[in-house]
Amino acid sequence: MSLPRIGWVGLGRIGMPMARRLADGGFAVTAWARSGSPPGAPFSAALSPEALAAQSEVVCTVLTGSADVQQLQQRMMPAARPGTLFIDFTTAAPSVAARSQALAAQHGLMALDAPVTGGVAGAAKGSLTLFVGGSSTALEAAHAVLARLGERTVPCGEAGSGYRMKLINQVLVAGNLLGLAEAARLARGMGLAEDAVPQALASGTAGSFLLGSYWARMFSGQGAVTFSLALLAKDLQLALDEAASLGLPLPQVTSALLQVHTAIKAHGPQAGVQVLAQ
Repeated sequence: MSLPRIGWVGLGRIGMPMARRLADGGFAVTAWARSGSPPGAPFSAALSPEALAAQSEVVCTVLTGSADVQQLQQRMMPAARPGTLFIDFTTAAPSVAARSQALAAQHGLMALDAPVTGGVAGAAKGSLTLFVGGSSTALEAAHAVLARLGERTVPCGEAGSGYRMKLINQVLVAGNLLGLAEAARLARGMGLAEDAVPQALASGTAGSFLLGSYWARMFSGQGAVTFSLALLAKDLQLALDEAASLGLPLPQVTSALLQVHTAIKAHGPQAGVQVLAQ
């Protein structure tokens, strides 16, 4: 079976390694970026989002937020050929899915919301988990692409359910990150060595993927930026907005967002979440 032609928009920390995995896996990938494709990228460049959509069988987006998804889909979907599949990997508002589905139906297209978790390392290794919302027909059409990008594809239900599951994921992630930040601050104050805590706790109930991934960066406040304060704030605000639409208070998320905004004022929006421990 021939692999579908891929159109890709979003070459950031997560999007670039995902696009590379598809290209390295034999998919013909064409990308569009406002700033142009980075030098050495293993795929061709499209002149516009419309041109990208017109020549692709699957259009993938990994964008900053909900407004970006909607604006680009409004440009690309009318230009796409009937039967084209749109997969959005962005962490976006669940309400975006309803608009995507309506626009896709108008033009004879398919659409999935499929936000991911697993970080930059997971994107590079193809070990992401993908939370997918949409029809079983669209999910089947996406199989080859999703299998190349992740180890787990989790069908969550109707359109928008992938976005919803990702917001729950981010609420839990935020709690873990803030707990790690305070634990790192406490460990430094106690005069503990950086590696003492993960060595002691890794196999216990406090052990976690985030402990292994972030402890050294939290302890030092240094290291690679793989998840920025701005993105964490955006995700938490999306969770609060969704909760508000359901009439649900989330006091811990509200408190977490205030802490993130305080860190943004001190360190800037593009600082890594490790600065929460400073």
